[in-house]
Amino acid sequence: MALWTFTLLATALAQTEEFACTLPASYSQASLKKLISLNCDKVSTTVNDFTALESDQSDLDRGLVMLLGDDYSLENVQWQEKGTKAMDYCEDAKRLLARAEAEAWSSPENETLEKMRNASLLAVNAWGTVMLQGRKCCTLPRAPYCIDQSWSASTVALLVPVAGLAILFTVSVISSWILPQPSKEPEQMTERDETLSRPGSRTPRVSCRSALKKELEMEWLQKNCLRVLPGASDFANTTSSIFGALKESFDFQADSVRNQYEHFLSLWRSQVAMVADRSVGQGASVNERELLYEAAGDLYFEMMDGFLRWRNELSAVEANSVPELKEDEQRPVGGAKFEPLKREGVDPASAAILSRQLTEMATYLLVWGEAGNVRFMPEAVYFITELALAANPADFEEVYGSAIPEPSLPGAPFRSNLFLSKVIRPIYNVVFDEWYQYVDIDANNQKDKKKLKPGLENFLPPDVANYDDWNEFFCDPARMMEGILLQDGTRLFDLPHDRRFLALPRVDWQVTLEAAETKTHREIHSLWGVFASTHRIVLLHLVLFFAGVCTVTGDPDPNYGVPIMGQSTAVRFSAVALVVPVHALLWAMARWQVTGRVLRLQQPLTCVTRSIWKTLWWMLPVLTYAGIRDACLEDSQFGLPLTPLLVFHFALSGTGLFYLLFVPSGSCIRSCGSNSDKMWEMSQVPLMNRLVRYGFWFVLIAVKFMLGLIIFGTMFEATQSLQIALPGRESVSEISEIYYSTEWGSDFLLWFVLWFTTLVLFISDTQLWFTVLCSILGVSTVLVQRGCRVFAWALEDSVAKLPERFSRKVLPYSFAGSESRVGEQVAQFSPYFPAIWDRILEYMRYEDKIDNHLMGDLSFKSGESGHQVYWKQLRQPVGRRRQPVVPDGMGSAALGEREMPGGTYAATTTLEKMGKPRRKIKVPDIFREKTAFEAGFKTYCCMNDGHWPNNADVQWRLLALSRGLGLPMPRPFRAPYFPGLTVCIPHYGESILMQKKELFQGREETVPLMDWLAAKYEEEFLTFSNRMQVKWGDSGWPVQGSQWEEYTDQQWSTISAWASMRMQTLWRTVAGMCLYHPAIQCHWEVQADKKSSLAQPGIWNPSDCFTCLVSMQMYKFFDKTNLEHTNRMFAKFPDCLKVAFIDCEDKGITGELDLVHPKQKRRYYSSLIDGSCEDLPTGLKKAKFRVEQPGYPILGDGKGDNQNHAIPFMRGVFSQCIDANQGAYFEQMMLLPCALGEFRSKKRGDGLSKRIVGFPEHITSDIGSIGDFAASAEVAFGTILQRSYAVLGARMHYGHPDIMNKLYMMQQGGVSKATKTVNLSEDIFAGMDFTLRGNGRNIKHAEYFNLAKGRDLGFNTVLGFFSKLSSGTGEQVLTRQAFRLHQVLHLPEALTFYYAHVGYYFTQLFVSWSMPLLVFVWLLVLLADEVRGGIFEAFLNLEQVQMTSAEVMAKTVGVWFSWLLLLFLIATSLPLLAEIWMERNLKVAVERFLKQMLTMSPLMFIFQAKIIGHYVINEIRYGGATYVSTGRGLPTDRRPFIGEAVPGKFQLKKMGGLYLDYASIAYYDGVTLLFGVLLILMAGGVSGAGLYARDVWWVFICLGLTVASWLWAPFLFNPYQFVWKHFVEDFRCLVAFFLEGSGRHWVEWYDRTQLKPRGGGLHKSMVDITFVVAVFFLAAWYAMINMKIDALMLAYSGAVSGNMLHIAVLLPPIGASFLYCVLAVLFETLVGCSSILRRRIKPKRSKALTTALSSAMPAPKDAEPTPTGEADVEEGVRELTGTEEEEEEEEVPHATAQDREVAPAPAAAAMPRGATMPEAGPRWCELGIPLSFSAWTVTVLDLAEAVYAIYVFVAIGWRNASVAGFILKWGLLMMCIFFGEGMLRSRCCNVLGCCGLPLQLWVRAHRMSRDIMVSSLIFSVMVPFVLLNSINDYLCPGCSAHQLLIYRDPGHLARAEAVVVDIGDGDWFEDDRGPFDGAMPHPKPPQAHMH
Repeated sequence: MALWTFTLLATALAQTEEFACTLPASYSQASLKKLISLNCDKVSTTVNDFTALESDQSDLDRGLVMLLGDDYSLENVQWQEKGTKAMDYCEDAKRLLARAEAEAWSSPENETLEKMRNASLLAVNAWGTVMLQGRKCCTLPRAPYCIDQSWSASTVALLVPVAGLAILFTVSVISSWILPQPSKEPEQMTERDETLSRPGSRTPRVSCRSALKKELEMEWLQKNCLRVLPGASDFANTTSSIFGALKESFDFQADSVRNQYEHFLSLWRSQVAMVADRSVGQGASVNERELLYEAAGDLYFEMMDGFLRWRNELSAVEANSVPELKEDEQRPVGGAKFEPLKREGVDPASAAILSRQLTEMATYLLVWGEAGNVRFMPEAVYFITELALAANPADFEEVYGSAIPEPSLPGAPFRSNLFLSKVIRPIYNVVFDEWYQYVDIDANNQKDKKKLKPGLENFLPPDVANYDDWNEFFCDPARMMEGILLQDGTRLFDLPHDRRFLALPRVDWQVTLEAAETKTHREIHSLWGVFASTHRIVLLHLVLFFAGVCTVTGDPDPNYGVPIMGQSTAVRFSAVALVVPVHALLWAMARWQVTGRVLRLQQPLTCVTRSIWKTLWWMLPVLTYAGIRDACLEDSQFGLPLTPLLVFHFALSGTGLFYLLFVPSGSCIRSCGSNSDKMWEMSQVPLMNRLVRYGFWFVLIAVKFMLGLIIFGTMFEATQSLQIALPGRESVSEISEIYYSTEWGSDFLLWFVLWFTTLVLFISDTQLWFTVLCSILGVSTVLVQRGCRVFAWALEDSVAKLPERFSRKVLPYSFAGSESRVGEQVAQFSPYFPAIWDRILEYMRYEDKIDNHLMGDLSFKSGESGHQVYWKQLRQPVGRRRQPVVPDGMGSAALGEREMPGGTYAATTTLEKMGKPRRKIKVPDIFREKTAFEAGFKTYCCMNDGHWPNNADVQWRLLALSRGLGLPMPRPFRAPYFPGLTVCIPHYGESILMQKKELFQGREETVPLMDWLAAKYEEEFLTFSNRMQVKWGDSGWPVQGSQWEEYTDQQWSTISAWASMRMQTLWRTVAGMCLYHPAIQCHWEVQADKKSSLAQPGIWNPSDCFTCLVSMQMYKFFDKTNLEHTNRMFAKFPDCLKVAFIDCEDKGITGELDLVHPKQKRRYYSSLIDGSCEDLPTGLKKAKFRVEQPGYPILGDGKGDNQNHAIPFMRGVFSQCIDANQGAYFEQMMLLPCALGEFRSKKRGDGLSKRIVGFPEHITSDIGSIGDFAASAEVAFGTILQRSYAVLGARMHYGHPDIMNKLYMMQQGGVSKATKTVNLSEDIFAGMDFTLRGNGRNIKHAEYFNLAKGRDLGFNTVLGFFSKLSSGTGEQVLTRQAFRLHQVLHLPEALTFYYAHVGYYFTQLFVSWSMPLLVFVWLLVLLADEVRGGIFEAFLNLEQVQMTSAEVMAKTVGVWFSWLLLLFLIATSLPLLAEIWMERNLKVAVERFLKQMLTMSPLMFIFQAKIIGHYVINEIRYGGATYVSTGRGLPTDRRPFIGEAVPGKFQLKKMGGLYLDYASIAYYDGVTLLFGVLLILMAGGVSGAGLYARDVWWVFICLGLTVASWLWAPFLFNPYQFVWKHFVEDFRCLVAFFLEGSGRHWVEWYDRTQLKPRGGGLHKSMVDITFVVAVFFLAAWYAMINMKIDALMLAYSGAVSGNMLHIAVLLPPIGASFLYCVLAVLFETLVGCSSILRRRIKPKRSKALTTALSSAMPAPKDAEPTPTGEADVEEGVRELTGTEEEEEEEEVPHATAQDREVAPAPAAAAMPRGATMPEAGPRWCELGIPLSFSAWTVTVLDLAEAVYAIYVFVAIGWRNASVAGFILKWGLLMMCIFFGEGMLRSRCCNVLGCCGLPLQLWVRAHRMSRDIMVSSLIFSVMVPFVLLNSINDYLCPGCSAHQLLIYRDPGHLARAEAVVVDIGDGDWFEDDRGPFDGAMPHPKPPQAHMH
């Protein structure tokens, strides 16, 4: 036996010389035995396959012959010989192994191991050397088992796409650094005449007794309420002389001076109220003698706070030239002479100080008032103000170098004032030149039309300056001093300080404000910009992810050597720590990218030195890690100890991690330019708040991480079960030997895709956990606010406590409590509360919210009916004088008159000994306290409370008021000491009042909107009708019901007003906001301090406290209807309503002298009107104030500029910005004094008034399903979420209904930002800037005060709104505000800020990506496996012995997505559910939730997430954000599928429909996802999942919902979508869209919306991140198919020569289809056809060509154009010449789709010069081969070519390989089409001309084929629903299931019309047939004619 063993070993060793496979000596016995089994099993299986195939020519052989032809030779396979030899080797190996095991007990271990190694060597070579001919060796005991022995064709085929991917990624990164960014074109400034030739004599420099001064003084002493305060005359004299002197000295505009003086007085009056309120709060009497003096000081320190800080910084830098001022030292102010303050009782020093303060405030206000767009740069205003204050011209020297002329005489050319033209306008012109080319006038409507510079249409390039850059230039004294240059090249600051203002007109602002010298932050549209802002969030998630992965993977098997990640846990975690330095280096690169050139080069040496030190610092962890890995080796090179290295390494990395995450920027030296991150000191946060925020995020991260460990563990088990290579567990030596192996490359890509998907899901769920915890925190905050009295709060009857709480908190000055006596119950509320409560009910009755009966039931009154409530009655005082009943012995004179609440109250007044009158009143039952049992029984048992209103809106109002009164609220201000408030409502084109044509268009097609409103508000409309019938009396309000055509125009005017109060109109908004006025008056009537001189009748005026300012941007261009509606508002609200608008006129011949921009044709004015203004003949009103602007004011997206031009007309200290879709309630307006108490300061300078206070909104637009979905999201955001954001320190300003301290908003540039595109979401920037400026500023959220708000109601309008928000967010994340907040905030605040704003939109993007990503990974894993038992299975390395791929993925997906989708559902629903539960009860919350589920809310929200993701990522990629004006009406019109068709014809007349709106956004992806799901089912994703199939049902439900949403959600929520008549028209439109005119409609739409917007050509397409991701995932499929091809080639080794199989399978299927396109173009050329594509070729513009074509086709002057005549010629010329009109029609990458009228077909292509146009050919050849035919042809050819290439997999039985090959072919085809589109966008396509037609035809044919298939699929699936709807209409016409889904209403049917035929001429009863018995008369039969 020993001899035989020796012989066998000798034979085996002798054969090793020819063996190609070797084994390492480190393998264990178990590994060697596994290799023997693995290889010999492969040999055995393959020999059986060979035997089966050798019997006859198989389908596989025939397929290979068909595919490869002569390259295939079956005779060279030699299967029998190889099989016999390999089997012999395996038999020898098994015998040798058995012998070694038998002798193991008696042999040394080394000898036994050697024997096993030799046996394993035989087995390995039996498979590798014999069967695979040495090309592969299966020498690895774990995946990937087999490795290539050398570089092969398959290896190259795999590495080429991977290398290409790496190159593309590198190019995309480097290009963002090297390639020049779009920038403005250099432009020379137009020289302007600086000479002044305006006629006029020189005037004295100052005239303190000028007419303007007297006018201003009279404004104070005759009109302003401050005139009654002591010292008013002295202050009036001084302030009026200051304003008058400044006007004459600096030549401010007179109207601007008047306006700012009025503004100044309103601010002063507000500060008087604030000062007096301190005394009221202390219980002391108000000392009116000091009010004006104290208030002036307070106003100065608040208004000039920013200015004083700025001047101190300037003085610190330029201490020598900027003099230090004494407190009482007067400023020169241009030599202005005014009367100083002289007041009795005030020492001269104090008077001098106050005079200086008044001078500085006046100068600042006048500069600010005329600054126009420069107001967006507050520090620039400070700069001009300081120079004006310091200006000190010498004797006889003029401020502007020449005399200030007299005002122009009537009829003389208008001239601008010098301050505007010489100081402000030059700065404005630089701003305009930076962005715009010109402002033109639209010839059609005379409106202004601005034109951006080339390259700025989609977004401002990163090196184009904006307002923030220029403002920061003035913020930095050092840069400002160096940078402001005069026209002669000298510096402005080289002049003495008092001479600088005089030199301002000579400043070269074009050079000074050049972008290269001022740009500090680059808004770069790439991932660099996103990463720069969000790097802390990225770092946190990466560290958590890798730490979690290392935790669950455990220690590797020591038998396989030292893995690349290390052997021990500590070493593995040391690798995780490398994330920190890598991240730091990437962060430094991103920081450099977004930092402007100015900051980069500000201190170059310091920056370079700092960068070097930081690089060395961040390299230290890399060096220590290298030392750790060296210490782990047995043959360590350095011999360093491991433990100290680990400690040092973790200390370095931990310090770096702490530094990057927890150290805010600006706290220490970080990066070059980081000093600009923290330009102001951040506001201090109380310690308790900080602890709460850290605790919140600690809990969130802990929960997330613990759940993540479960996910990571499941993922790791999946990778092990799939038996794929695990790179992290392989040693360096292993990777160096196998990295070029096909199997390892395929496994690596699969491993990477699996973990990448896990990372995406791990990042995505943070937002969901954040929402869940915010809901919990929001509930907890409410409990804390209520003193943690949970049960008391839950069981209390808050409505019953309303009188007492209202009295104590809102009316505290009229209620001091009452003492009850024995047997007597004294009311615990103010004696004025009944009158106020009844006034509240009167307003409800006037609004028709309650009827007369309910009003009487709820009222304290008796005997008065509600129908007597008229508008005039509501304006009457709530109190009236009554004569009390006096006991005997006391006369009335002893008591005097006493003002008591009005109304006929059921009361008897008596006077007790104490002298207090007592009355008995009937308390409404609604205020009777109900027990918890009674309330619960009535609520949950559906028992109606007869005293509780049924109207849902009234219910909410009562509950909101009672709920708010239960919250902590500040003490209210006491009348007359109310600070001023202005409500600003920006308006552009929103409806003012609904019109009849909007409410009722007739009954031809759809149900009128008025029908829906009357049905929705049925009870209110009935109440309204009853009120009108009483009001109209005998004259008659007809009882017409819904017969709308019967109402007269006058009655329709009233109905329109009623409807407007229930729609989202400006009328409703103004009517609601103007309720502040009577509410303030009501406070004065019931609890004013009547001792105050300000409260005396004739002095007190609520208009001093409140102004409603509507900024009507387009008032100048209003039509007659809008002007009438505006005047109607003035008549309704004459006391408080004002309108600011932009007026304009031609700039005139003096425009150049006034430096009006030469590219603007008009002068622009900011004007103010009110109801008292004179009416002009044009219908407009004459402006009260008309302030000229420096130029066209709307330089941004509109809203921010509109607010900016109106802000100088605001009055009071506080402002509230309201949108034109809001409303208000009188009872809530009564809480205004409490809300203003949030700004109360305890003493001067304490900073407590530096606040923005936000309030929730009541969403009233919950009409229909879509309205309810939008309302629910808004309710949750505006209440529970904002409550949490405020606690967590990241609530910003959202525009409405926040109240702001206007003085501090002025100091940061206004209430919003207005840089074009950058500040599309304009409102939030006010909050971001407010937070960044710090210094005690605070943003608070309070919930006791509510306003109403409407949201969009239609599917398209809701999504249009979200598209605007998403685009604005994409821009927002790139701005300096977002960037700096993420750097300077502490980590909890930074995380909250991210997830409360940008993170929400990015999460929606990840969620919308998650389903396609899931399907991709699922398919990739399933198809990487193969059906067991197939031919040549052994060559595929399918070694999963425990679970199949289907089982592994089912288990993994069940864990992956089940929790995520459940969490998504909880996160979506929990905030609303919790808030409604707290506001109402659990029943209402659950009902609303169930209603949303039953009306398909998941489909809406899934589609919404898709829209958000599309717009936010496209904004970052392409830009193009624009303001979207969304419709806010109830959607009753049906949107078509494609467009509108000519009746009865297959011909389009208008394009625009749901398919065109969302095709590229959702439908294409939806179809792709649908086919992916079907392929999963085909590949055995469920059938092969075994026991785990039950784990994926939830995933398939979600996949089904996603597919249904992406494909059919827009149609599901489209009114009348399934009506047969409309569906037939949709079919005609669909056919015409693709077939009419050879598909010209489709071509025009595709070119405009998909081809042209992605400008930039091929090079930009290839560096797009989407392309890089697509290439990577395509590489994964490529690697998998490549592995299977390689296996097939190995099986046929010798028979298949060359690489034809690789080429055939891996090439894209484009050859046949492109050949067809070439032949088609040649055919059309030969036969003279002019195809639609040929006609769209645009040669270079040529005036000669245009002229020649025009002259060749003249038209008679008197001839009328016909549709096919001159119109076609014009269109043809326009197509040929490529005029600008068509270029302007190109849409931005994600513009909202617009409907378009169908244009005539383009004419034939231009002929060469001198040639004549050919005559028209036959009709069939007029447009060439139909594009639709080419679309189907190329599709069939592509499919045939793909099937031809992958037929070999079908023949071999590899089903999964066949499917994967088809997917690969499809992906390659899509990539080629993508390249083709890039070429069509490039310039080379225009150069090629007709030679490029084959490419154009090929690309467009494929894209049309896609649209035909997608649209046909969507359309055909809707056919059954159309049939069901038809059956529904037939069986139940009055109850439409579809309308029930959309509107939650079964629908309405219009009244049918019938024709009544009168019989005879007489009356029924005069007929001889006797009395009418009710039976219809029967016609008599016709009599026979007698002949």
